[in-house]
Amino acid sequence: MKNLVIICFTNALGFYIASILFPAISSSSIIAVLWASFLLGIITLFLQPILLLISLPINLITMGLFTLVINAGLIQLSTYLTTGISIPTFKYALATAVIIYLLNKARFTTNCK
Repeated sequence: MKNLVIICFTNALGFYIASILFPAISSSSIIAVLWASFLLGIITLFLQPILLLISLPINLITMGLFTLVINAGLIQLSTYLTTGISIPTFKYALATAVIIYLLNKARFTTNCK
């Protein structure tokens, strides 16, 4: 449970940084960002393993880079289901996925020390 809360706050920080970096990404309030990040955490928890298993051959060919495409699709899904935050194109969702990936990578490297 504690890990899910940390993941949700990391996702929220990623959404917030992406909305600052890219003016096309709009968010109406911090509550909308928190709700979208919570939804992304739940969707990632249940849907990502299934999608990774289905896309295993292409993921092996691309040496794991297709995982970012899957994460971008999950980000698009979570913002589609949330009112108050809007990511207009897949390009911005992919950039948001990279930002969230880098934040998660930084979180894991600081926890290991």
